[in-house]
Amino acid sequence: MCARGAFQAWMPRAAALVVAAAFHAARKAAKRSLSPGECVVAIAEHFIEVWKPLVTQRNTLQARIRQRDRHLCQVRGCSRPAVHAHHIKPRAQGGSDDEWNLVSLCAAHHLRGIHSGLLRVTGTAPDLLRWKVIGREGAFVRLAEPGAGSRPPSPGASVVRALSPD
Repeated sequence: MCARGAFQAWMPRAAALVVAAAFHAARKAAKRSLSPGECVVAIAEHFIEVWKPLVTQRNTLQARIRQRDRHLCQVRGCSRPAVHAHHIKPRAQGGSDDEWNLVSLCAAHHLRGIHSGLLRVTGTAPDLLRWKVIGREGAFVRLAEPGAGSRPPSPGASVVRALSPD
């Protein structure tokens, strides 16, 4: 849409015919001349009016897991919203889709932590989870308990206080 009120979009001819018919229907329903912008708004409002009552929140397994975990990442100390449900024991290794085998994670902990091999979770959800941080060399990194230790870390060392060891 430009200042002159011209609406220009590149699309296949069949799509252009559908858009033109929708604009015609919007103008007919309004019983007056509408600008292309007003037509787009009218079409969008009609779409929402028709479809919103029919769209319900899907009750998927992942949605139930995220709801159980209050829609928060379950990595200790993380407050980001959970967007994924992760299998604690992968299905490829005999894990199931049972709720005790699924945990809610934010995208960063799931993709960059778990699937990059830097973070591991074992146990059963939601209350008996054990987290491990794996160092770049593949060895388990011993973590400080939250609030433990008064000695400052050595230069270049990373201290993770959000997770606890086994």
